[in-house]
Formats: sequence, C-alpha cells, structure tokens
Amino acid sequence: MAEPGKRILIFYTWDRLWSLGPGKGSPDFYLSLKALTSSFDKVLVVHPAGSSRMCGELPEGAEDLPFRWPGNGWTVGVPEILQSDGKAYLFIFRTVLFLVNWFLRLFNYLAFNLSAYRAGMAVADSFNPAIVAAYGYLAVPAARLAARKLGVPLVVRLFGVSLGMKGFSTVAKIAQFEETLSFKLGAERWVITNDGSGGDEVASRLGVPASRVVYLLCGVDRDSISIPYNREAYRRELGLPEDTLVILRVSRLWRQQRVDRLIRAMPRILRDGRPVAAVIVGDGPERKQLEILAGNLGVTAVFTGAIENSGLSRHYRSSDLYAATSDRTNLSHAVLEALCHGLPVVALDTGRTSTLIRDGVNGRLVGIEESDRLGQILSELLSNDGLRHSLSEGAWRTARELIPDLEERVKQEVLAFDLSSFFPQLRR
Repeated sequence: MAEPGKRILIFYTWDRLWSLGPGKGSPDFYLSLKALTSSFDKVLVVHPAGSSRMCGELPEGAEDLPFRWPGNGWTVGVPEILQSDGKAYLFIFRTVLFLVNWFLRLFNYLAFNLSAYRAGMAVADSFNPAIVAAYGYLAVPAARLAARKLGVPLVVRLFGVSLGMKGFSTVAKIAQFEETLSFKLGAERWVITNDGSGGDEVASRLGVPASRVVYLLCGVDRDSISIPYNREAYRRELGLPEDTLVILRVSRLWRQQRVDRLIRAMPRILRDGRPVAAVIVGDGPERKQLEILAGNLGVTAVFTGAIENSGLSRHYRSSDLYAATSDRTNLSHAVLEALCHGLPVVALDTGRTSTLIRDGVNGRLVGIEESDRLGQILSELLSNDGLRHSLSEGAWRTARELIPDLEERVKQEVLAFDLSSFFPQLRR
C-alpha cells in the first residue's frame, strides 16, 4: 500500500470534460478538477472510455483511468413527432417509450457502476485515497461503495439538478431514480453548482442536512473583459450591416435550451429601419433544424459553431442583448458572463432565474406562461437605447456584487472539499 498522502479518487460520470470540445462549453467541470489539483497531492479520475483519452483535457496534476462498460449509455431516441406538446393522442406512445428507456437506464446504471467500481478498486490499494468523490449522479453508487470499502469520506459533486422541476412526487423521484439516489445513498458532503435549478432545495427535500451541502455559483474570468473590441468590425466579419442590432445566445444547441424560441421571437427589422440579427454561438444536434427554421421565417441568424471560451468576450462586448430561453433554468454560465460584460439579459423565468436576473434592473424577466411576449419585449429593448444603457449599468452592478471571479471561485471549491474539520486524519 502507498504511503498516506492527500489524494482523491474521483468516479466521473462522463467521458469528457468539455461538452463541445477542449476549452469549449461550460468550464465548471474543468475548473472543479483544477481546484483539486491545487489542494490534493494526487488526483485520479476514473471515467468511462470515449473515442479519445480524457488525459488530453485534464488540468495539469490530474491523471485518468478509463474503463469500458456494457450498454455504454444506450437508450432509444425520441422521434420528433413524439416531442410535440399538447397532443393527447401521442400520450400512450410517449408513455411506452418512456418505460422502455427507464428500464434501459436502469441497466445502464447498474452496468456503469459495476464497471466503475471494479476499475477504481483495482488501483485503490496502491493509490490509497484520503477522499473519494462522485462527479455526476450516475457515478454515486460506485463511489459510495468504494468509500465504504476504503473507510474514507465521500463527496458528491453535482453540476445542477433536474429533480424538482416537475415536483417531488413519488412518481417524479422514481422517474429520475439516478438523481434521487445520488442524495439518498449518503455522503459526507454534497457540492452542487448553483445554475438556478435549485440543488439546495432538492437536497433538503430528500433529507440531506443543510450543513452537508455547499452551493456554489459559477465564477467568471474577468481578464478578457478589458480586451479592445470594435462593434462595426465585428459585424463586418459576420457579414452583417454595421448598424445591425445583435441579440446573442451562447449554448449547446439541443432541445432543452429552446433556442428555437429566440428565433421565432426575432424581429426582422425595427420601426426605425435598423436591422436585427441573432448571433448563436455553440453547436449540437439541433443546429441544422435551427438554421432551417431561421431561413423559413426569414430572420437573420448567424451560427458561429462552437468556439473556445477564450474567444467569447468579443461576442458579449459587441452585442446589444443576451437572450436566455431555456426550459430548465436560465442561470447558465453564459448568462453570468453576459452580466459581467454589462450585457442586459432577456430571460424566461424558469428555475431560479429571478434570483439573479431582475426585471427592469439588469434585464427583462418573462414568465414562462408569457413566452409569446418575448418578441415584443426584444423589440422594445432594441428600440430604446437609453433603457438598454440603464440595464447595462444594472448588469455591471449585479456582476460586481454577486458573481465571483475565477480566483475566488477556485478557493470556494477547495474549501468545499476540505473535510479536515470533520476528519482529523485529513489534516496535512
């Protein structure tokens, strides 16, 4: 057995750190691991094997141990016709498909954890971790078993939740059993990203003491905000007239983000003749459909594809509004970045979006039941330069008061994983 040291063994749910490629997408997964490399002597990430080794994405100081598992997350895709809302005659088909996928998810869950546990325990004696962590709810059972076997504490790290968005009924908890069990199986601490999905409330409703929950807002890299930019040059590069008013959206392009709502609400031109365009930064399975939708509606939408996070600042600084139209929550990392760049945010009031986006202060908040007013509100703000300036000042204030910078956020993550006050043997 190795000499005791401050080491952490992580059971990781996914086969990558970045959803859209290295340096592209939410940085919270990467930054969490980077924080741990500054506070632990060794960080070992046990993860499902993907098409390439995760080691190319890991922060310096972390090592990976890939494993293969049967099933590999396979479920039945949902045909587009079954995604339609409000059509009662499709209910039975959706129900059957849900049940099929539920049993497939159960198989995946058991197969994943058996394989992950075997991979982790194969090196556990030689690695001798002081703490075991589960990143993502799928990996919690394997991490729980390993922590008990090794006699060390467990930290569950979640990057937002879905449970609670449709209530806390028994049916809802069974339907989302993976997430339910990530709280019910027990841990010494839960560290949850505050993305507006109410992870602290979910923990409380499932019996987790508040003293064991750390709820963290994402941090934003402010270094790039002062980089010079040119609005007119930006528009020329995108093939837009220099007087175009730009509505920005930065996200992965998949159904949950509901980027189609923005495209449907887009004004083509303002009453004073100024053109309007949406600039949509990101990629995903819905990109082609969204491009077709924009073309059919005759609105101007520029799809840039996924770009590295280091290049996002010029998009925020050169835009006039940010639009957040997700079903689940609209406190994504991109919304925080928009506020830090002084960009007013028009957001649907889903999840806990209203805790940061304040109507008439730093943007406009639109009730989900009033989503058909989105186009009107966008037009009103684009037409009123004075109001946008006022909301921009409000965005700056919100960012200064409430959104941590990266250095502060890394310190918060390190402290969240510090269990030495409860376990003296973890003190250095």
